[in-house]
Amino acid sequence: MTARFSVLLLSLLLSGAALLSGTPALAQGNLSDEQRSIVAGVPGEGTEPPGEHYYRSNEWRQDLLIEPLRGLGGAFVGVGSDQNYTMAAMAGSEYLFLVDYDPFIPWIHAIYEQLIVASETPEELIGRFSAENERETTAMLRTAFEGRPRARRMVRHFTSRRAAWEGYLTRVSRLTRDGRPFSWLADPAMYSYIRRMFRQGRVVYRNGDVTGEQTVTAVADACNRLGTKVRVVYFSNAEQFFPFTDQFIANMKALPTDDRSIVFRTIRHRRLEIAPDGRWHYLIHDFPDFVARLDTGAYHRVFSFTTDLLAAGAPFLGANGISHLTAEVPRASVEAARNRRRRSR
Repeated sequence: MTARFSVLLLSLLLSGAALLSGTPALAQGNLSDEQRSIVAGVPGEGTEPPGEHYYRSNEWRQDLLIEPLRGLGGAFVGVGSDQNYTMAAMAGSEYLFLVDYDPFIPWIHAIYEQLIVASETPEELIGRFSAENERETTAMLRTAFEGRPRARRMVRHFTSRRAAWEGYLTRVSRLTRDGRPFSWLADPAMYSYIRRMFRQGRVVYRNGDVTGEQTVTAVADACNRLGTKVRVVYFSNAEQFFPFTDQFIANMKALPTDDRSIVFRTIRHRRLEIAPDGRWHYLIHDFPDFVARLDTGAYHRVFSFTTDLLAAGAPFLGANGISHLTAEVPRASVEAARNRRRRSR
Protein backbone atom coordinates (compact mmCIF):
# COMPACT_ATOMS: atom_id res chain seq x y z
CA MET A 1 0.00 0.00 0.00
CA THR A 2 1.50 3.33 -1.05
CA ALA A 3 1.79 6.23 1.38
CA ARG A 4 -0.50 8.30 -0.83
CA PHE A 5 -3.19 5.62 -0.82
CA SER A 6 -2.86 5.26 2.97
CA VAL A 7 -3.51 8.97 3.43
CA LEU A 8 -6.52 8.80 1.11
CA LEU A 9 -7.94 5.81 2.97
CA LEU A 10 -7.47 7.52 6.33
CA SER A 11 -9.22 10.63 5.00
CA LEU A 12 -12.20 8.56 3.83
CA LEU A 13 -12.42 6.77 7.16
CA LEU A 14 -12.37 10.05 9.06
CA SER A 15 -15.06 11.48 6.80
CA GLY A 16 -17.15 8.39 7.36
CA ALA A 17 -16.80 8.71 11.11
CA ALA A 18 -17.88 12.32 10.86
CA LEU A 19 -20.94 11.41 8.83
CA LEU A 20 -21.90 8.65 11.26
CA SER A 21 -21.79 11.18 14.08
CA GLY A 22 -23.98 13.57 12.12
CA THR A 23 -21.14 16.00 11.46
CA PRO A 24 -20.28 16.64 7.80
CA ALA A 25 -16.66 17.18 6.79
CA LEU A 26 -15.66 20.83 6.50
CA ALA A 27 -14.95 21.12 2.80
CA GLN A 28 -13.86 24.75 2.83
CA GLY A 29 -10.20 25.62 3.32
CA ASN A 30 -8.54 28.68 4.75
CA LEU A 31 -10.19 31.99 3.98
CA SER A 32 -8.70 34.27 1.38
CA ASP A 33 -7.35 37.65 2.43
CA GLU A 34 -10.54 39.24 1.09
CA GLN A 35 -12.78 36.86 3.04
CA ARG A 36 -10.79 37.44 6.22
CA SER A 37 -11.16 41.18 5.73
CA ILE A 38 -14.92 40.80 5.31
CA VAL A 39 -15.45 38.80 8.51
CA ALA A 40 -13.00 40.92 10.51
CA GLY A 41 -14.89 44.03 9.47
CA VAL A 42 -18.02 43.13 11.45
CA PRO A 43 -18.15 45.72 14.27
CA GLY A 44 -19.31 45.41 17.85
CA GLU A 45 -21.68 47.82 19.55
CA GLY A 46 -20.23 48.29 23.03
CA THR A 47 -23.19 47.47 25.26
CA GLU A 48 -23.15 47.75 29.04
CA PRO A 49 -22.68 44.54 31.06
CA PRO A 50 -26.01 42.95 32.04
CA GLY A 51 -26.86 41.86 35.56
CA GLU A 52 -25.98 38.21 34.92
CA HIS A 53 -23.10 36.60 33.04
CA TYR A 54 -23.61 33.19 31.44
CA TYR A 55 -20.16 32.02 30.43
CA ARG A 56 -21.50 28.45 30.68
CA SER A 57 -24.65 27.12 29.05
CA ASN A 58 -27.51 25.53 30.97
CA GLU A 59 -29.00 23.94 27.84
CA TRP A 60 -28.33 20.21 27.87
CA ARG A 61 -30.61 18.77 25.17
CA GLN A 62 -29.02 19.78 21.88
CA ASP A 63 -29.53 16.16 20.86
CA LEU A 64 -33.12 17.18 20.08
CA LEU A 65 -31.73 19.43 17.35
CA ILE A 66 -29.65 16.88 15.44
CA GLU A 67 -32.24 16.23 12.72
CA PRO A 68 -33.51 19.83 12.34
CA LEU A 69 -29.93 21.11 11.98
CA ARG A 70 -28.35 18.30 9.98
CA GLY A 71 -26.70 19.44 6.77
CA LEU A 72 -28.05 23.01 6.74
CA GLY A 73 -24.60 24.50 6.10
CA GLY A 74 -24.39 28.22 5.39
CA ALA A 75 -23.82 30.73 8.17
CA PHE A 76 -24.85 30.31 11.79
CA VAL A 77 -25.77 33.43 13.80
CA GLY A 78 -26.09 32.86 17.53
CA VAL A 79 -25.90 34.27 21.02
CA GLY A 80 -24.25 32.74 24.07
CA SER A 81 -21.18 30.61 24.66
CA ASP A 82 -19.98 27.16 23.58
CA GLN A 83 -23.40 25.58 23.02
CA ASN A 84 -23.12 27.29 19.64
CA TYR A 85 -20.14 25.09 18.79
CA THR A 86 -22.21 21.93 19.18
CA MET A 87 -25.03 23.25 17.02
CA ALA A 88 -22.78 24.71 14.32
CA ALA A 89 -21.03 21.34 14.03
CA MET A 90 -24.41 19.59 13.77
CA ALA A 91 -25.43 21.98 10.98
CA GLY A 92 -22.10 21.79 9.15
CA SER A 93 -21.97 25.59 9.22
CA GLU A 94 -19.43 27.37 7.03
CA TYR A 95 -19.27 30.48 9.24
CA LEU A 96 -20.15 31.06 12.87
CA PHE A 97 -21.15 34.62 13.81
CA LEU A 98 -21.59 35.04 17.57
CA VAL A 99 -23.29 38.24 18.70
CA ASP A 100 -23.93 38.73 22.41
CA TYR A 101 -25.27 41.62 24.47
CA ASP A 102 -22.92 40.68 27.31
CA PRO A 103 -19.54 42.31 26.52
CA PHE A 104 -17.74 39.54 28.45
CA ILE A 105 -18.99 36.73 26.19
CA PRO A 106 -16.53 37.62 23.40
CA TRP A 107 -13.79 37.16 26.01
CA ILE A 108 -15.08 33.61 26.53
CA HIS A 109 -14.81 32.88 22.81
CA ALA A 110 -11.36 34.51 22.65
CA ILE A 111 -10.18 32.21 25.45
CA TYR A 112 -11.71 29.22 23.72
CA GLU A 113 -10.09 30.17 20.42
CA GLN A 114 -6.59 30.25 21.89
CA LEU A 115 -6.99 27.01 23.81
CA ILE A 116 -8.88 25.07 21.13
CA VAL A 117 -6.33 25.88 18.43
CA ALA A 118 -3.58 24.72 20.80
CA SER A 119 -5.38 21.48 21.75
CA GLU A 120 -5.71 18.61 19.30
CA THR A 121 -8.28 16.69 21.36
CA PRO A 122 -11.15 17.47 23.74
CA GLU A 123 -9.19 15.82 26.55
CA GLU A 124 -6.23 18.10 25.95
CA LEU A 125 -8.48 21.16 25.96
CA ILE A 126 -10.22 20.22 29.21
CA GLY A 127 -6.84 19.49 30.76
CA ARG A 128 -5.84 23.12 30.24
CA PHE A 129 -8.53 24.07 32.75
CA SER A 130 -7.16 21.80 35.48
CA ALA A 131 -5.52 23.14 38.64
CA GLU A 132 -2.19 21.55 37.78
CA ASN A 133 -2.11 23.31 34.39
CA GLU A 134 -3.47 26.67 35.55
CA ARG A 135 -0.10 28.40 35.57
CA GLU A 136 0.80 27.17 32.08
CA THR A 137 -2.61 28.05 30.63
CA THR A 138 -2.58 31.47 32.26
CA ALA A 139 0.84 32.19 30.78
CA MET A 140 -0.39 31.06 27.35
CA LEU A 141 -3.39 33.42 27.51
CA ARG A 142 -1.29 36.29 28.85
CA THR A 143 1.02 35.96 25.85
CA ALA A 144 -1.85 35.57 23.36
CA PHE A 145 -3.72 38.63 24.63
CA GLU A 146 -0.70 40.89 25.04
CA GLY A 147 -1.42 44.30 23.61
CA ARG A 148 -5.19 43.84 23.55
CA PRO A 149 -7.44 46.23 25.46
CA ARG A 150 -8.36 44.79 28.87
CA ALA A 151 -5.91 41.90 28.42
CA ARG A 152 -5.32 41.55 32.16
CA ARG A 153 -9.04 41.40 32.87
CA MET A 154 -9.48 38.74 30.20
CA VAL A 155 -6.84 36.56 31.84
CA ARG A 156 -8.37 37.12 35.28
CA HIS A 157 -11.71 36.14 33.80
CA PHE A 158 -10.19 32.74 33.10
CA THR A 159 -8.41 32.27 36.42
CA SER A 160 -11.38 33.33 38.55
CA ARG A 161 -13.70 30.83 36.85
CA ARG A 162 -11.26 28.07 35.95
CA ALA A 163 -12.37 25.46 38.49
CA ALA A 164 -16.09 25.77 37.76
CA TRP A 165 -15.33 25.97 34.06
CA GLU A 166 -13.41 22.68 34.20
CA GLY A 167 -16.37 20.95 35.84
CA TYR A 168 -18.72 22.35 33.23
CA LEU A 169 -16.56 21.21 30.30
CA THR A 170 -16.23 17.76 31.84
CA ARG A 171 -20.03 17.50 31.93
CA VAL A 172 -20.28 18.66 28.30
CA SER A 173 -17.74 16.01 27.32
CA ARG A 174 -19.98 13.28 28.75
CA LEU A 175 -23.19 14.23 26.95
CA THR A 176 -24.67 11.22 25.20
CA ARG A 177 -28.12 10.11 24.15
CA ASP A 178 -28.84 6.41 23.60
CA GLY A 179 -25.12 5.78 23.91
CA ARG A 180 -24.15 8.24 21.16
CA PRO A 181 -22.12 11.39 21.91
CA PHE A 182 -23.73 14.63 20.75
CA SER A 183 -21.69 17.55 22.05
CA TRP A 184 -18.64 19.27 20.60
CA LEU A 185 -16.54 17.82 23.42
CA ALA A 186 -18.12 14.35 23.50
CA ASP A 187 -17.74 13.65 19.79
CA PRO A 188 -14.13 13.89 18.51
CA ALA A 189 -15.40 14.57 14.96
CA MET A 190 -17.42 17.55 16.17
CA TYR A 191 -14.46 18.88 18.13
CA SER A 192 -12.23 18.55 15.09
CA TYR A 193 -14.83 20.41 13.04
CA ILE A 194 -14.94 23.36 15.42
CA ARG A 195 -11.16 23.42 15.78
CA ARG A 196 -10.82 23.68 12.00
CA MET A 197 -13.38 26.48 11.91
CA PHE A 198 -11.31 28.46 14.40
CA ARG A 199 -8.06 27.71 12.60
CA GLN A 200 -9.55 28.77 9.27
CA GLY A 201 -10.86 32.06 10.66
CA ARG A 202 -14.53 31.10 10.28
CA VAL A 203 -15.60 32.00 13.84
CA VAL A 204 -16.44 35.66 14.49
CA TYR A 205 -17.46 36.87 17.95
CA ARG A 206 -18.65 40.34 18.80
CA ASN A 207 -20.33 42.26 21.61
CA GLY A 208 -23.53 43.34 19.91
CA ASP A 209 -27.25 43.87 20.32
CA VAL A 210 -29.59 41.93 18.04
CA THR A 211 -31.98 44.89 18.32
CA GLY A 212 -29.19 47.39 17.57
CA GLU A 213 -28.33 49.18 14.37
CA GLN A 214 -24.81 47.94 13.63
CA THR A 215 -23.67 44.40 14.32
CA VAL A 216 -26.46 42.26 12.87
CA THR A 217 -26.76 44.42 9.76
CA ALA A 218 -22.98 44.11 9.35
CA VAL A 219 -23.27 40.32 9.67
CA ALA A 220 -25.95 40.41 6.96
CA ASP A 221 -23.68 42.48 4.71
CA ALA A 222 -20.74 40.14 5.36
CA CYS A 223 -22.80 37.07 4.45
CA ASN A 224 -23.97 38.74 1.25
CA ARG A 225 -20.39 39.57 0.30
CA LEU A 226 -19.25 36.05 1.19
CA GLY A 227 -22.03 34.59 -0.94
CA THR A 228 -23.49 32.48 1.87
CA LYS A 229 -27.01 32.16 3.23
CA VAL A 230 -27.78 32.41 6.94
CA ARG A 231 -29.28 29.01 7.61
CA VAL A 232 -29.49 29.12 11.42
CA VAL A 233 -30.37 31.94 13.83
CA TYR A 234 -30.19 30.93 17.48
CA PHE A 235 -31.47 33.18 20.27
CA SER A 236 -31.28 30.91 23.31
CA ASN A 237 -33.83 32.58 25.65
CA ALA A 238 -32.67 36.15 24.87
CA GLU A 239 -35.95 37.13 23.17
CA GLN A 240 -37.72 37.01 26.52
CA PHE A 241 -35.83 40.15 27.50
CA PHE A 242 -36.66 42.50 24.62
CA PRO A 243 -39.65 43.52 22.48
CA PHE A 244 -39.70 42.99 18.73
CA THR A 245 -38.84 46.55 17.72
CA ASP A 246 -38.83 47.91 14.18
CA GLN A 247 -35.02 47.75 14.22
CA PHE A 248 -35.03 44.11 15.33
CA ILE A 249 -37.46 43.21 12.55
CA ALA A 250 -35.33 45.12 10.03
CA ASN A 251 -32.25 43.24 11.25
CA MET A 252 -33.92 39.88 10.75
CA LYS A 253 -35.18 40.81 7.29
CA ALA A 254 -31.70 41.98 6.30
CA LEU A 255 -30.17 38.54 6.85
CA PRO A 256 -29.76 36.66 3.56
CA THR A 257 -31.85 33.54 4.18
CA ASP A 258 -33.77 31.03 2.11
CA ASP A 259 -36.49 28.42 2.50
CA ARG A 260 -34.14 26.10 4.41
CA SER A 261 -33.30 28.70 7.06
CA ILE A 262 -34.55 28.28 10.61
CA VAL A 263 -34.60 30.27 13.82
CA PHE A 264 -34.73 28.49 17.13
CA ARG A 265 -34.92 29.42 20.75
CA THR A 266 -35.22 28.01 24.24
CA ILE A 267 -38.26 29.07 26.21
CA ARG A 268 -39.98 28.39 29.50
CA HIS A 269 -43.76 28.51 29.72
CA ARG A 270 -46.07 26.78 32.18
CA ARG A 271 -47.99 25.10 29.34
CA LEU A 272 -44.97 23.99 27.31
CA GLU A 273 -43.36 20.67 28.14
CA ILE A 274 -39.78 20.92 29.33
CA ALA A 275 -37.34 18.56 27.64
CA PRO A 276 -36.54 15.55 29.87
CA ASP A 277 -33.28 16.03 31.78
CA GLY A 278 -33.29 19.66 30.70
CA ARG A 279 -34.59 23.07 31.72
CA TRP A 280 -36.12 24.36 28.50
CA HIS A 281 -38.62 23.84 25.74
CA TYR A 282 -36.93 24.03 22.31
CA LEU A 283 -38.89 25.96 19.70
CA ILE A 284 -37.84 25.67 16.06
CA HIS A 285 -39.34 28.17 13.63
CA ASP A 286 -39.08 28.24 9.85
CA PHE A 287 -37.34 31.55 9.13
CA PRO A 288 -39.60 32.72 6.27
CA ASP A 289 -42.63 32.23 8.53
CA PHE A 290 -40.85 33.98 11.41
CA VAL A 291 -40.40 37.11 9.29
CA ALA A 292 -43.90 36.86 7.82
CA ARG A 293 -45.46 36.81 11.30
CA LEU A 294 -43.32 39.74 12.42
CA ASP A 295 -44.50 41.67 9.36
CA THR A 296 -48.14 41.45 10.51
CA GLY A 297 -47.44 43.81 13.42
CA ALA A 298 -49.23 41.47 15.83
CA TYR A 299 -46.10 39.88 17.30
CA HIS A 300 -44.46 42.11 19.88
CA ARG A 301 -42.87 39.53 22.17
CA VAL A 302 -41.66 35.97 21.82
CA PHE A 303 -44.63 34.61 23.77
CA SER A 304 -46.92 35.60 20.89
CA PHE A 305 -45.49 32.59 19.08
CA THR A 306 -46.34 30.48 22.10
CA THR A 307 -49.94 31.70 21.81
CA ASP A 308 -50.06 30.41 18.23
CA LEU A 309 -48.62 27.04 19.19
CA LEU A 310 -50.93 26.50 22.12
CA ALA A 311 -53.96 27.42 20.01
CA ALA A 312 -52.87 25.00 17.27
CA GLY A 313 -52.16 22.14 19.67
CA ALA A 314 -50.96 18.77 18.40
CA PRO A 315 -49.09 17.92 16.22
CA PHE A 316 -47.39 21.33 16.13
CA LEU A 317 -47.11 21.45 19.90
CA GLY A 318 -44.53 18.73 20.03
CA ALA A 319 -43.79 16.21 22.74
CA ASN A 320 -40.53 15.63 24.60
CA GLY A 321 -39.76 19.34 24.88
CA ILE A 322 -39.47 20.40 21.24
CA SER A 323 -41.95 22.08 18.89
CA HIS A 324 -41.83 23.30 15.30
CA LEU A 325 -43.61 26.47 14.20
CA THR A 326 -44.41 26.47 10.47
CA ALA A 327 -46.60 28.41 8.09
CA GLU A 328 -49.31 25.79 8.67
CA VAL A 329 -49.80 26.96 12.26
CA PRO A 330 -52.76 29.40 12.35
CA ARG A 331 -51.89 32.95 13.39
CA ALA A 332 -53.91 33.11 16.59
CA SER A 333 -52.00 36.19 17.74
CA VAL A 334 -53.14 38.09 14.65
CA GLU A 335 -56.78 37.24 15.37
CA ALA A 336 -56.32 38.20 19.01
CA ALA A 337 -54.91 41.59 17.94
CA ARG A 338 -57.90 42.16 15.66
CA ASN A 339 -60.29 41.35 18.50
CA ARG A 340 -58.52 43.80 20.80
CA ARG A 341 -58.85 46.54 18.17
CA ARG A 342 -62.57 45.81 17.76
CA ARG A 343 -63.17 46.02 21.50
CA SER A 344 -61.29 49.30 21.77
CA ARG A 345 -63.47 51.07 19.20
